[in-house]
Amino acid sequence: MSKSTKYLPNEFKAFNDIFQCLSRRYGYYYVFEDFLDLYINAWCFDYQFNRELIQNRYKLEERQQFTLMMYEVIKILDKEIQSDSDWYDFFGTYYEMASLSKQKGFAQFFTPMPICNFMAQIVAPQKTETFSDPCCGSGRFSLASNAVSLGSFHFLVDLDFACAKMATLNLMHHGIHGIVIADNGLFPGNDFKGAFVVNRKLNKTGIPQIEYIDNVKQAYNYVRYTINPFDMVRDLFPRKNNTQKASQKADDNYEDIKEILNNKTGQFSMF
Repeated sequence: MSKSTKYLPNEFKAFNDIFQCLSRRYGYYYVFEDFLDLYINAWCFDYQFNRELIQNRYKLEERQQFTLMMYEVIKILDKEIQSDSDWYDFFGTYYEMASLSKQKGFAQFFTPMPICNFMAQIVAPQKTETFSDPCCGSGRFSLASNAVSLGSFHFLVDLDFACAKMATLNLMHHGIHGIVIADNGLFPGNDFKGAFVVNRKLNKTGIPQIEYIDNVKQAYNYVRYTINPFDMVRDLFPRKNNTQKASQKADDNYEDIKEILNNKTGQFSMF
């Protein structure tokens, strides 16, 4: 057992026992990434990941253990989230405490949950505003913001694909409509790895869902069109005097996306 896992909450024990059994054989980080991929695949019909690799890596009974881990996560979230003002970041918490990383001896740590709550209360987001975070980590600020004000559209970006996956699952479990893009928030489009649209139809169907996007322009256009549906009408049915604007979009530098990400936080002014 790694030194950090002894500090796990008691409710994590069943999950951790299964995880430790698999990770001792296959490696901590790789088991965790496979777990995230399989978890997303359970809620996404079009997710593109290496299924053959997972099928060849694990025996049948080992693959079934991943299902048990998902069950334990849902049990924990069901206990921790009792109302719309509650939230809990299982994925980020376990990631931190198990010190999971691709580099030996390296771990990411996210903003503590009480600080996220404090900052969300200071910002006091409104339902009509778009919540954006250019380096979202596991999505904690998003969860805290949603607890303060339900119903906003959430636009999250992170360079680390594992973080993007954790944030995606967190949005899904907390009933948040948004998109999570694995990309460089400072230079959108430069390091795009994939995107996840979360809970697009939740209000109509009542069923959580994840939709995968592998096209960078489609991903950022979803942000544009969700925030301003009139942009979609303009782009689909351009007027003759809008030809220049349409041609500019063909060579997209994502300046408007940068503005959306920087609009409220001003984080880009530090770089």
